[in-house]
Amino acid sequence: MAGSDAVDQDRWRYDRRPRSALPELSIRLLESFHTVAQEGNITRAAARLHLTQQTLSAQIKQLERALGADLLVRDSRGVRLTEAGEIFAEGAGAMVSGLAELSARVNQAAGQSISRLRVVFCPRSTTPFLIRVANELEAADPTLRVVLVSVRSMAETRCELEAGRADAALMWLPIEGSGLRHTVIGSDGWVAVFAHDDAFADRDRVLLAELTSAPLVLPGIFMSAAAERHWAAALRPDPGSPQATVADTADGPIIAARRQGIWLAPESLGRRYADANNRIVRIADAPPIEAAVVWTAQAPQPLTTLLVRAIRAAVEVNE
Repeated sequence: MAGSDAVDQDRWRYDRRPRSALPELSIRLLESFHTVAQEGNITRAAARLHLTQQTLSAQIKQLERALGADLLVRDSRGVRLTEAGEIFAEGAGAMVSGLAELSARVNQAAGQSISRLRVVFCPRSTTPFLIRVANELEAADPTLRVVLVSVRSMAETRCELEAGRADAALMWLPIEGSGLRHTVIGSDGWVAVFAHDDAFADRDRVLLAELTSAPLVLPGIFMSAAAERHWAAALRPDPGSPQATVADTADGPIIAARRQGIWLAPESLGRRYADANNRIVRIADAPPIEAAVVWTAQAPQPLTTLLVRAIRAAVEVNE
């Protein structure tokens, strides 16, 4: 009886000790939460992870139960991180990256070396293109893994590269002052996107001088504020005209459709985002904008060379 009491007492004490959540965590949960934190949206994160929204939501709840803390708050635009979520997101990103590096070291020690190239991208604008490039690279070299890192803006793209969480990206030039290396893969003309019943909607071409009195809106595709100023000046050369503004790329067609401004965009981007509410007209005298593959000084040079070749080949096929 005394022995039984001792066991019960030990169990009582054990049950009330602070319990670590780490045994209940898994790389799958960490990756899922890290993706949600990056996307700020359950739907987009689920699509990126190839999961249903219900499955992803259940994973986040499982993670919150294990940690004993709320990590996300849902609002009308998606989800945002709580203070605890901000802290955990930073640590989760480091853990996911660290595990990937550890896995590579283990594979190398076992004679099964796996090379990894981390490419950052903005989802809607380049997802199908880069998925095809990544699949072709991996098919050509079974020891290569192309990790696609999704972000929502060019500012986040720069952060991922500068923080060492990504190796390369696709960007529009210029990128001066970034410390990144780059090579041009092509150029694109500019288009003006109007409401479908605008006076310019039936035109084949328009000149910049014809748009001097209208509010112009540029897409948020630029590497820096300096790049924004460069293109604002190039597309609105008359200093007496209203200054062009920059808005989120997805908002451009809406602004144009509601006659709140004329959206100017590289032609490939404009045709990808515009819909039945818009009409696209080429700008005859706008300077072309160049697209480039950019990479960090720490990126594996042989792999970035392969990436550039694959992207150039894919661009030629699209043309």
